[in-house]
Amino acid sequence: MSQPISMPWSDPVFPAPPHSWEGVDVAVFTYTPNPEGLAAALPPGIEPGEGMGLITMLSYPQSVVRPFKELVVLVPVTVEGEPGNYIPHIFVTTDEALIAGREIAGYPKLIADIEWERDGDAFHFSASRWGTEFLKCDGTVTGPAPEGMEQMQSEASARPTYNYKLIPGPAGEIEVEEITATHLEVVPTKVELGTAKLTTTPAEGASVSNIVPSSEGMLIVMKSNNTIPAGKVIRRITDRVASPAEVA
Repeated sequence: MSQPISMPWSDPVFPAPPHSWEGVDVAVFTYTPNPEGLAAALPPGIEPGEGMGLITMLSYPQSVVRPFKELVVLVPVTVEGEPGNYIPHIFVTTDEALIAGREIAGYPKLIADIEWERDGDAFHFSASRWGTEFLKCDGTVTGPAPEGMEQMQSEASARPTYNYKLIPGPAGEIEVEEITATHLEVVPTKVELGTAKLTTTPAEGASVSNIVPSSEGMLIVMKSNNTIPAGKVIRRITDRVASPAEVA
């Protein structure tokens, strides 16, 4: 990088987008969001949408940053009438992945200990913070996906992902408050289907269980090439709205 775009100035942790990875291991589990938990998690300007929520579990190889693992909780929403997905929770295993996501698009990333394992047909995933496991997924891959599933996955990932980017200034005032949108480009190279049991547990600093109930359902396991291109600002917030925690 001839010109750093991130801190530290002398040792920036990521280059400008787009950011691309080849051979990403991905597992996707669908769920029905808890309506009360979802309503409490949505910031101003983002409304509940129709459809299922997604738990996306990823293991990234070396690319623009070091290899890392990731857990993404997505819920269906609309912004200004346009459907997409909102990320109330997202966890990664390295500081490079955390900083890049927060500073560019406002992904609310937190550090967690994550296991992503595939042993033959057996799949296991777990995520913990501060020694407490708050989500695990155990499943079995039963066979290849039907023809055309790769195209369906690519089209599903084309829906915008919305974030509420909230950054304080040096005096504690809110300096950046905006809704952003990114379009993750996913090109599956192999798709398999299976079944899994997802278990969520309340944990300090990881309130995933408020939105995601424990359940059993379909598991999609993929190899894919992923790209996160440059995103855009949908709306800049000028009038502060109190959060549910502030109101309480």
